[in-house]
Amino acid sequence: MAAVIMPSTTVEEVDRLNLQHRVWDIALGGRHHVAPLDLGSVRHVLDVGCGTGAWCIEFADAHPHLHVVGTDLSPIQPGNVPPNCEFLVDDANADWTYGQRFDYIHTRAVLLGIKDWDKLIHQSFESLNPGGWVEFQEFHIPIGCDDGSAGPDSAITRWSHSVHEALKNLGIDSMATSSFRELMGKHGYESIGETHAKFPIGPWAKGRKEKTMGTLFQKDIAGNLMGISVKILTNGLGWTEEEVEKLVIEAKDDLYSPQIHSYFPVDIFWARRPA
Repeated sequence: MAAVIMPSTTVEEVDRLNLQHRVWDIALGGRHHVAPLDLGSVRHVLDVGCGTGAWCIEFADAHPHLHVVGTDLSPIQPGNVPPNCEFLVDDANADWTYGQRFDYIHTRAVLLGIKDWDKLIHQSFESLNPGGWVEFQEFHIPIGCDDGSAGPDSAITRWSHSVHEALKNLGIDSMATSSFRELMGKHGYESIGETHAKFPIGPWAKGRKEKTMGTLFQKDIAGNLMGISVKILTNGLGWTEEEVEKLVIEAKDDLYSPQIHSYFPVDIFWARRPA
């Protein structure tokens, strides 16, 4: 799902998004949510910016007593879905007119599509039933590196800082999660919780789970690096396609270098509308 950076509807992009879903699935240990839901009382679920619909389908399959609605700008979801799951073409930045409230609202990796998080967090609150939960799962940019292997002059660091600046010029805050707790409090949420993670790019991290995640995530990032960079850097910084291509080629070399230990920071926030 995206507004400023329009999503691709190619088969390759669908495959990449499903691959990214696998990365999240591994990271969360197979859990579909982090918020402390009482699933027995959940009946209506909304997934904003659902992409291929993989999360919606899995959640609906796992909990046949509830109904899941997934929304996205691109109608790239499969036609064969559980009877308790449906998809709508919708822009999360527009005014929400669903005609119902939900017990759980979920978003994941919609950073590139949201220009006004204050509005989205407010609309989520207004769309929740009393006692309902919201959960935001987001990457943020620039990337991280804890051991100095991706120094300030490395291509992958230069790429991520350039993307950060370009997005800012396009009206997108790639560090928006830093204000989530404040915004959630402002709009009346209670029981606000948060957790943070690092998604390694490549199999450099220690641990079997981390190596598997990193290998898949490396493929995910590399598969979209050129397309998304051209859109962001030409529109946000006025670069030529040749300038973008040069940096992306160098950044991909860093992505696959076993000597560079970079990761994407991930922030997950959840909160409840008072009963």
